[in-house]
Amino acid sequence: MPQQITLMDKGRIDRTIKRLAYQIWERLDMNSELVVIGLNERGFSTAKTLVSYLEELSGTEITLYQFHVLNTSKNKPLPNCTEKHVLIVDDVIFSGKTIFSAISTICHSNDPDKIEVVSLVDRGHRTYPILSGLTGINVPTKFGEHIEVILNANKLEQVVLFKNI
Repeated sequence: MPQQITLMDKGRIDRTIKRLAYQIWERLDMNSELVVIGLNERGFSTAKTLVSYLEELSGTEITLYQFHVLNTSKNKPLPNCTEKHVLIVDDVIFSGKTIFSAISTICHSNDPDKIEVVSLVDRGHRTYPILSGLTGINVPTKFGEHIEVILNANKLEQVVLFKNI
């Protein structure tokens, strides 16, 4: 019988993303243009919240792009990322495959100054050599467990761990 454990509620998600925004803001080179790319549906929702906090801190508008890793027919052309600071945002990082695919696509036709990976949750178990430089929470999981970010009207609602017991 599966067990469901809430790891983060809406308030904690919001506080965590706000903290991530401050960490990103502290690392930014003001001479480099920022490009934020949210992956798939949940990564894009995470990135949308992150960008709203970054815009408050910077006082400027930041353009957000959505990149669908598996369904590329939904994608609009990626922006020019050459000589720019690129943030790739995903909700949960697990094997690293999704982020690896996004980085490969970006670097195929661009030469960014810097690429940083931002994730709300890092659950470990990489099969690709990808690390999240900025992570909200680390939740080492066992194989067979699953972490899901629940959306409500495309807004982050909660982070849930599903355990098989």
